[in-house]
Amino acid sequence: MRTEILKLKEIGRMPNESLDDNESIDSLIRDYDDLLSSIELPLSYEEGKVLVSLFPEEAFYDLQWDLLKLVESLYGKITNDEYLSLIQECPSKEWKEALLTRFYNA
Repeated sequence: MRTEILKLKEIGRMPNESLDDNESIDSLIRDYDDLLSSIELPLSYEEGKVLVSLFPEEAFYDLQWDLLKLVESLYGKITNDEYLSLIQECPSKEWKEALLTRFYNA
């Protein structure tokens, strides 16, 4: 597994953004952004499992969209059953539903 993915796994799931966030959140945003943007495709299924576990419950400064794009890059690269299994591991109800909707609309 790539270093970037392992570092994201270490940081853990994205928190929800909040109006109460202070300036210390900037460093965390930068860490997620730098790591997500440095990931080159293709991903392995195992890397996808780590990434799908990072979704915030709702939103985290639009970085959830970068995460979604990375997870969706596995569509067509793994079987539909594997992809659906991956989606089921998403801890966020909102993002799990988004991934499922986008899958069924594809």
